[in-house]
Amino acid sequence: MAFIAGPVPESFERRVTATPQEFARDLRQAWPGVVADGGSLHFSLHEGAQTLVIAIEPAGVRRLGLFELPQLDVSFRFGPGAEPARRALLARLDRGMQKGGG
Repeated sequence: MAFIAGPVPESFERRVTATPQEFARDLRQAWPGVVADGGSLHFSLHEGAQTLVIAIEPAGVRRLGLFELPQLDVSFRFGPGAEPARRALLARLDRGMQKGGG
């Protein structure tokens, strides 16, 4: 989800298709300096003075025919900072976590 037409809010949620382990792995690959709690359900990252806290929660399975896709509810909460800093951090994170597909 890109915030093309408007400002990036201070907090928002997304539903993604991944297990907690997959999400944590992909996040570490996209942002090597990410800090995770012991259970890898809460993460924090920084770019300059801007911070972002990410919390994940399993949201069941989505079924498409015989396919079962694990779902996560992902909460994003930015620390104090200007909207352009939020936009830059989120754009970098989204690019880093982008997967191939069509």
